[in-house]
Amino acid sequence: MNDIRMHLKGTYRSMVIFLIINITIFLIANLLVHATNLGGGGDGAWVIVRSMMCLPGEIEEFFSHFWTLGTYMFFHLDVRHVLGNMLWLYFLGRIFCDLLGSKRMVTVYLLGGVAGGVLYLLMAPFIPGGQFSYLMGASGSVMAIVAGVATHAPDYRIYPFGIPMKLKWLAVISFVLTTIIDMSSNTGGKVAHVGGAIFGILWALNLKNQWLTGMFKPKSRLNVVHKRKISDTEYNEKKVGVRSRVDEILDKISRSGYDSLTREEKDFLQKNHDKF
Repeated sequence: MNDIRMHLKGTYRSMVIFLIINITIFLIANLLVHATNLGGGGDGAWVIVRSMMCLPGEIEEFFSHFWTLGTYMFFHLDVRHVLGNMLWLYFLGRIFCDLLGSKRMVTVYLLGGVAGGVLYLLMAPFIPGGQFSYLMGASGSVMAIVAGVATHAPDYRIYPFGIPMKLKWLAVISFVLTTIIDMSSNTGGKVAHVGGAIFGILWALNLKNQWLTGMFKPKSRLNVVHKRKISDTEYNEKKVGVRSRVDEILDKISRSGYDSLTREEKDFLQKNHDKF
């Protein structure tokens, strides 16, 4: 509980909140559904929970249950399903928050889940039995987080099971294993993975290049020239020094974690990492 309270005030705040929401809903839904079944209530509770939380593949049913585009990404009914998604959210969410911040994770989780849900709705008529299926789980949102942070920092080095690996390769391997292999099984869920991954990649590219932001910025008619007080040689040397310092801090994070940084290192990374 002390760890949870600490993280709720720290770098991983949004990740911890998403974990708590997903696990709490999982426990409540399971207690409700299985307790009703044990009491001889049949599938009535499951039908109610499904209609309130799961995203339907039939477009007409979706229009009468439109809120499920936002609720499905927090709902699981299978232990392996919720455990797999929460482990990915925990480990990759920590890296995301370290490099991009807790607030941005909220955006990517929610909009990545929406993107996965929308693609599922569009593809459901072309999936065998898709219009009679329901989508649930955080995997589309988690895939958006994985793809987003891997696109932002593809060469960031991690050590899963002690094996050195660049983040981009972990993202590719996870996408292939969970999505590409055997698309005939859980096709709707894997379509949501694709939607989440596409959103994560585009979000990270836009963060770097500011495509959408640039479209809505008014064009100034004034040409402002900023004069540097140092020579070109001194300016370039300073820029190289800053980049070297950023790389050193990122290496320290990969070895010891974000919490090992000093306050000065955290402030320096937050101020300068977007420049490279």
